[in-house]
Amino acid sequence: MGGFKLGKMTLRSLFSKPATVQYPFEKREPYPAMRGHVVNDIDECILCGLCTRACPVQALAVNRKEGTWTINPYRCIQCGYCIRECPRDSLSMGLTPPEASAHVEAIVMHKEMDEAPVPAKGAAKAADGERAIKAEKGTGAPARPKVKLTPEQEARVAAARAAKEAKKKAEAEAAAAVSDGTAAAGDAAE
Repeated sequence: MGGFKLGKMTLRSLFSKPATVQYPFEKREPYPAMRGHVVNDIDECILCGLCTRACPVQALAVNRKEGTWTINPYRCIQCGYCIRECPRDSLSMGLTPPEASAHVEAIVMHKEMDEAPVPAKGAAKAADGERAIKAEKGTGAPARPKVKLTPEQEARVAAARAAKEAKKKAEAEAAAAVSDGTAAAGDAAE
C-alpha cells in the first residue's frame, strides 16, 4: 500500500512546478512580511533612542551628542521591535538581506545636528527672566513637546494607566479591610 502512495506523490511532483529555484540565477519575489534587515532614514530620525531601549539584544546604539545611529547587523535578530517603537517611522525592514562582507563591523550613520544659535548675554538673561516669571504664574511652556504616539503605543499607555488605577484601588481596599479587621478585633477584645 505504501508503494502506491509513493508512486502517486512522485507522479504529482513530476508534473507540478518545482518548489525550489536555482538561487544565484533566479530570485524569488520577497513576501510582504519578510524580515530582511533594518534600514534607517537618517534624515527622518530624531535620535530619540526608543529603538535602542526596545531592542532585546542591544544591537542598536544612539548617541545624540555625536549625532550617530549605530546598528550591529550581526547581533540584530530582525525582530522588528525597533521599527514598531520608532515615533517618526524612520526605521523600516528591508526586503532583501544585507550585503555580505568579510569584516564584522557595525554600521554607523551620522546626522548633522542643527546647532542652536548662541544668544547674546543680555538676551539670554532676559529669556531666563521671562521663563522664571511664567513658571511662577504657571503659564510657561511644557518642558518638552509632546510626541505623537502610534495607536499601539496609545493602547499600551491606556492599559498601563488602567492597571495602575486598579492597583491603587486594590491597595486602598486592602488597607481599608485591614483597618476594619483590626478595629473589629479590638472591639472583640474589649
